[in-house]
Amino acid sequence: MFSKVRAALDDGFIVGLVFALFLAGKIVPYLLVVGVVPIMLFWNKSDYAKSRGAILRFALPTAGYFALCLLLLVFYPGLEPGEKPPRNPDLELYVVAVAMLVIGFLRGQQIKSLYVRFQAIAPWALAAAFAVLSGYMFLGIRDDCRVRAEAAWPFIPAIIFTTLTFLLLLGWEGLSRRARFLRLALISLSVVVVLGYTGSRGVAVAQFGILAAFILLRLSSKFRAALPTAVELFASVVIGALLCLPVQAATGCNNFGRLPAVFDIFRNAYAIDTQASANDAKPGIVAQVGANEGDAVALRAEAERNAAQRPGDPSITLRLDMWTASVKAIWKAPFFGNGALSLRPIIQDRFGFEHNHNQYLSWLVTGGIVFLCVGLLFLFTPYLVSYGLPPASRAVLTLSVTGLWGIAMVFDSFLSLDFYLHYFSLLLGFLFALTSDMVRAKRPQNECT
Repeated sequence: MFSKVRAALDDGFIVGLVFALFLAGKIVPYLLVVGVVPIMLFWNKSDYAKSRGAILRFALPTAGYFALCLLLLVFYPGLEPGEKPPRNPDLELYVVAVAMLVIGFLRGQQIKSLYVRFQAIAPWALAAAFAVLSGYMFLGIRDDCRVRAEAAWPFIPAIIFTTLTFLLLLGWEGLSRRARFLRLALISLSVVVVLGYTGSRGVAVAQFGILAAFILLRLSSKFRAALPTAVELFASVVIGALLCLPVQAATGCNNFGRLPAVFDIFRNAYAIDTQASANDAKPGIVAQVGANEGDAVALRAEAERNAAQRPGDPSITLRLDMWTASVKAIWKAPFFGNGALSLRPIIQDRFGFEHNHNQYLSWLVTGGIVFLCVGLLFLFTPYLVSYGLPPASRAVLTLSVTGLWGIAMVFDSFLSLDFYLHYFSLLLGFLFALTSDMVRAKRPQNECT
């Protein structure tokens, strides 16, 4: 009986990682039951013994990142004396992230045969999550035409669904034909989630970039047996794109048509300085600087109206304006940045947003080149903890997390926002346990259903 309860809690933790894509922060009570409670109950029955090298490859980038975040927040906020700090970032953002990192680290190592159980449970949990998202889409429970379910933003279902789908390609050479077909079908469904349901253009660019990387790796003999063929990957994408068409016809939503506008970033990059200078001249944005959080809504609305008056997609135009303001701030303090809370006067008090929609620029603005380097090391944690795995498994793991999130964060500052940072931290702890299990048991070649 005891072993069955433990197995149910272990499997429930993996399911929770998946269902977070449509429940977001509302998954916390569930994770307390399947994540935190078992750590205390089964502490004496857990194997946390790891080599010093493995622990350092995990601890250095993660502890270093959060230590720098806290140091900047406490000792270098970048605000004038007496100026009210913004809501984000704050101490809670980082404390919860560290807690999630520890939970993923400890809980993942309690689950025996973690790799096999992840490969067995996650595909069907993703299929169930897709059914939930479909219900929201076709019942009209969405923001305009974008499904976010119970999450705060539609990007949450998009990036988590795609991340977990790509991670399921681990050990491709040892999967059964049925398991391979299921994973290719999930790639198709991930295209529907990203383009058809959520219209997440930044995640779509990242998704297609990683799929292209998989195809290129497949050309090398070292990876030939360890990845789907180019035909299989291409067919999965095409099927996913075609499935978006009946979604569009049934709902009247053309999220698929939002993708081409992302190329405005490259077409209009030459005009950024001119646009930002014109934006600076509009008193409506700058004159309302920063009295309280309520002003942010008005500032954001005005910034969006001004962007809509110019050629191109308003969302892209607004991003270009924020990026230009960020670059100007970076040049003032390139090495150590302007302070942890400096995005308030630079971005929030002008545009009404908590972040500048580019993680790399966020790091540079707040902590300079130093913070950028530490942030990149944090982002590459999946590669560091996968030491000891075959090259193909390391490539899949790194591209699925570091590559996907890294490209998507060109368009959004995910690691500056609570849920994304908290989930990413939980995922890093889980991946440490997953890779440790794979290295120890040599399971990438095992059959999974």
